[in-house]
Amino acid sequence: MSPRPTRRTVLAVVLSAVATPPTASAVRPDPLATAIRRARLADAAHRQAGRDTLVAFGPGAPRPAYWRAYRFGVLAERYSARRALHALTPATPDEASALVAYYAERAELSGDPETARHARRRLRKVFARPGAAPAPPLPQTLKPPAPS
Repeated sequence: MSPRPTRRTVLAVVLSAVATPPTASAVRPDPLATAIRRARLADAAHRQAGRDTLVAFGPGAPRPAYWRAYRFGVLAERYSARRALHALTPATPDEASALVAYYAERAELSGDPETARHARRRLRKVFARPGAAPAPPLPQTLKPPAPS
């Protein structure tokens, strides 16, 4: 019959199991995917704050100081999220496709041709960086309009 473990041994085994993370969670998340997710959330918050402004105050009505401060905070987070995204370079074809899809989604949601033009310009700069993956084909939303 084996000797019964002491409380000290049991406590040491429990603490060592809690203190060492499992190997599956040691894998770091993709920084580009995280930055894209953050930028999408910031864009959605910015759009929702704009809709809330129209509902709460109407078009052209003065906004109270607390609301302007809130909108500035949302705008600052959106700016910060985009800056973090623009600082990264896609190294794999999957990352490149995800980045192009993010910009296509932004252009489609805005409906403004200038947004698509800015997205094309940003993507040209990103894929011209050293170490960037080859650029995937642009979706229809990002393609320039046909000359008339």
